[in-house]
Amino acid sequence: MAKKLVNANLIVILLVVSGFAAYNIPANAGSLEPTAAPGPTMKTLDEVEPRIPISQADFPKTISSSGSYYFTEDVSTSGVAITVNANDVTIDLAGFVLSGPGGAVNSYGIYINGRSNVEIRNGTVRDFRYGTIEVSASGREHRVIDVRALSNGRYGIYLTGSDNLVKNCTASNNGNSATVDVYGIYAGSGSTVTGNTVRNNGISATGTVVYGIYAGDGSMVSGNTANDNGNLATGTVYGIYADNSCVVTGNIAYNNKGRGIRTSAGSTITGNTAYNNQGDGIRASDGSTITGNTTAYNSGNGIQADSGSTVTGNTVFGNQGNGIYAGGIGDDGCTITGNTAYNNQNNGIDADNGSTITGNTVRNNNQVNASLYAGIRVGSGCLVKGNTLSYNKQNNIYVSGGGNAIEENLLTNSLYTGIYFNFFGNFYANNRAWGHTTDYGGILPSGGGDGGGNASF
Repeated sequence: MAKKLVNANLIVILLVVSGFAAYNIPANAGSLEPTAAPGPTMKTLDEVEPRIPISQADFPKTISSSGSYYFTEDVSTSGVAITVNANDVTIDLAGFVLSGPGGAVNSYGIYINGRSNVEIRNGTVRDFRYGTIEVSASGREHRVIDVRALSNGRYGIYLTGSDNLVKNCTASNNGNSATVDVYGIYAGSGSTVTGNTVRNNGISATGTVVYGIYAGDGSMVSGNTANDNGNLATGTVYGIYADNSCVVTGNIAYNNKGRGIRTSAGSTITGNTAYNNQGDGIRASDGSTITGNTTAYNSGNGIQADSGSTVTGNTVFGNQGNGIYAGGIGDDGCTITGNTAYNNQNNGIDADNGSTITGNTVRNNNQVNASLYAGIRVGSGCLVKGNTLSYNKQNNIYVSGGGNAIEENLLTNSLYTGIYFNFFGNFYANNRAWGHTTDYGGILPSGGGDGGGNASF
């Protein structure tokens, strides 16, 4: 016990001595007072991206050197306001307005000819004959972002060439009295056109074609709204027109004088909404894929798809023509699967020449009550299988040609006929029908054409 107390006292003495020694060591640190103000650590904006101001006094303006230019005020001018004669140019409108002499006068807001990598952003270009335009097919990789193209006489934004981007722009009231083609937005092949609003273009254009949006081959057209284009025009009108092999997705097209969305061959059309257009809601050329769209109350067909197209998972209702019209006389057949068609004036689904129609829900179509219309009408060589049809006026299924196979469909409550065969040489089997004046009528298949199992219940 005594030994432990000695050791503890020794430790205390050592700690006291060492603390005293540390307290008496002279300090060798330097002064804490700064010798001078700290120097700059960040570059200015002009050092990061040297920028050149543009004001009213600079117009008309020709840009002959690459670089970044920005507006300092609203500008009003005539003729060619800005000519871009260099590649790798950025023009920041900085929220200001570049305005011209009026759309009837031959004038250009921003004129580009055969250049690359020109960006125009953040402002308004209005009241020129041509708003923003690249005129050469050799132009490429231009970007127009957050620009409002308003009341230009013919073109709002027009980018020939390839691989352009038009994003988050508004094109409105362009070409309203034009007698030549009108474009709210035009983007050449391989372009991306996304998030734009195009409306009221070509309102009173005469004898011409009005395009809310036009996109060249292989372009992506997504998330745009096209409405009220060409409302009083006397020519052809498209809310959105996409050429061959385009992807058209997530757009809304409504109240356009003609078709809401029109695509050329090999395109993919998904997740769009087209309603109240004075033509087809969606019209797609050969070999297209049309999936998950909604079309309603259009003056033409809800969806029209040409030879070899696939139409799946769409909802079509209240259209003045057919809900879905696929194929066509002389065309190869289409695949029509898993769609819902109801309350359309003509046929719910109308398909020709080798089409496959499976797993669709079709009800209350043929609102015009015509004897040759039905829930599903087919021409020749089609397979109609596993569909559910109800309350379609006159006929649930109308077979107008030969060589068709009608199998495993559920048919209820059509006023007259469940399946009406208007031609010989067809096959039917395992259908179930109820609630018709005649469940199976017309030129009924017999012999090998009757596969059996066609039940009335």
